[in-house]
Amino acid sequence: MKKRIAALFVAGILVVGSLAGCTKAGEKETSAPAPAQTSDGAQSAAPADQKDTQGKKIKIAVLPKMKGENYWDACQVGAEDAAKELKDAGYDVELLYDGPPQDQATNQKQVDLLEGWIAQGVDAVAVGCVDASAISPTLKKAQEKGIKIVTFDSDSEPDARDLFINQASYEGVAKALVENAAAELKEKGYGPENPVNIAIMGQTKTDTNVEAWNSNIQELIKTEDYNWMKLQNPDSDIYYPGADEVETQTQAGTLISRMGEGTDKIQCAFGITSMTAPALGSQYEASTNKPPVDKIVLTGVATPNALKSYILNDQNPLKFGVLWNTMDLGYLAVQAAYQLATGDITADSTQMTTTRLGASSINSGEVLLGDPLVITKDNVEQFDY
Repeated sequence: MKKRIAALFVAGILVVGSLAGCTKAGEKETSAPAPAQTSDGAQSAAPADQKDTQGKKIKIAVLPKMKGENYWDACQVGAEDAAKELKDAGYDVELLYDGPPQDQATNQKQVDLLEGWIAQGVDAVAVGCVDASAISPTLKKAQEKGIKIVTFDSDSEPDARDLFINQASYEGVAKALVENAAAELKEKGYGPENPVNIAIMGQTKTDTNVEAWNSNIQELIKTEDYNWMKLQNPDSDIYYPGADEVETQTQAGTLISRMGEGTDKIQCAFGITSMTAPALGSQYEASTNKPPVDKIVLTGVATPNALKSYILNDQNPLKFGVLWNTMDLGYLAVQAAYQLATGDITADSTQMTTTRLGASSINSGEVLLGDPLVITKDNVEQFDY
């Protein structure tokens, strides 16, 4: 256990370096070009190596799944960082950022905003898709108008976008969750000789990344290393509360009430969205009939700030979470959208470069942000998002 915690602490330190704008080890840091100056000190029309955009302002619209929620607020900070960096380098860019409120995070609300941006003639759109299939016709309509499409956090159908910014591989996130949950469970006396039942809290069945994590978790617990972690009944042990906070808390409370010792109880719960993971922690603390803290494990995908109070509370069984640098995700989405709009990269490119992150590989239209971050008591206070 000490070796595992030490490794996770090192991983956390590496991500802090990313937050500070460091490049990857061994890569040369690049800077956005500075604006050229005329003889009287005024800026010229564009930096010397900028693509010719005929003096046009590049408008980039960013559409999160929802507004007013910790994860997406951090994405917005990163998106605004990217726009500021481009402007400071002398590029003419305008950022539009809007999304449905948290209690109305539906595909139709996203489509309504997209239709408005299509009518405005924006140059690029970056969208975190609520429903991959349902939003794709509107994204294709935008493409027909010459608008470049970037998806981030959650993908659309592949032919409805130019690039997908994937925060971490689906397999990597699932492995981080299952591997660390298994270690916690073994410390509490479970294992091959004393198997456990698990439950999973997703969001909706149309959420591509969440369902991919769900699927990968289920595949991992079929393997020899983790087959003592059992999903007994997918119909009752996988929860889909949607994006409504009240319903999420209600279903998390129901799940907590089903947890404890015994073959008819749940011993490990995965909250695999930024809403469901903290809901498990809060509902455990609110429960009047808590299962013993040393008999269950709670974990999930959420921001460090959303999990901090639970991780640092010795009386709460939520001891770790998994995420990535959320601000860098928003940053990279806007940078990709800008570079597509100006022609610096295309859907067929194999690499893109940014000041903050250095070189990012592109593989079959997918840009991978990096490895997942495991959040523990050793590093949770190092982050502010």
